[in-house]
Amino acid sequence: MGTEVIYVLKAALKARNGLWRRIEIKDSQTLGELDYIMREEFGHDTWDHLSEFYRGLVWKSEGFGEIYPDADGRGTMIQINQLDLSEGDQMEYVYDFGSEVHHSITLEKIAEPEKGVLYPRIVSKNKPEYRYCELCTKEGKETIATWICIECSEGEGRSVLLCEDCLEGEHCDHYADEIVY
Repeated sequence: MGTEVIYVLKAALKARNGLWRRIEIKDSQTLGELDYIMREEFGHDTWDHLSEFYRGLVWKSEGFGEIYPDADGRGTMIQINQLDLSEGDQMEYVYDFGSEVHHSITLEKIAEPEKGVLYPRIVSKNKPEYRYCELCTKEGKETIATWICIECSEGEGRSVLLCEDCLEGEHCDHYADEIVY
């Protein structure tokens, strides 16, 4: 291999292992850059909440340092090649220390970079298991739900799933979370 290599990582949401992303990142890139793509791809906000990567799959085992969303924090500038990872090694990524959203990350392989490609990048992801807007379903339409109304879900004791139009039309003043597929 040449001097620079690509780490091919498979990142999965621990609560839903079927929700995963395959990420390629240069060995010279940082945990801050990996954090940003994790936030983007798993639907976490990019302007709030701390996160951290940990060696192995045991939270708080050996953290690499917290990462603030403003590209600050002890772990932000650590380069991927400084992690001393080998193929098959695993890490844990925890987003939002209050809610503690856990992800497992596996180094699947180390490869040569492709010319002209910008890294990090997503090269594949899970096949989505879509859920549908319940208001549209009542009208005989099959529209993919992209939001969960938190207020209604808490009140009804079940997930209230909505499409963008129904959220804006009938739940516009409610707190809602975007659904990640």
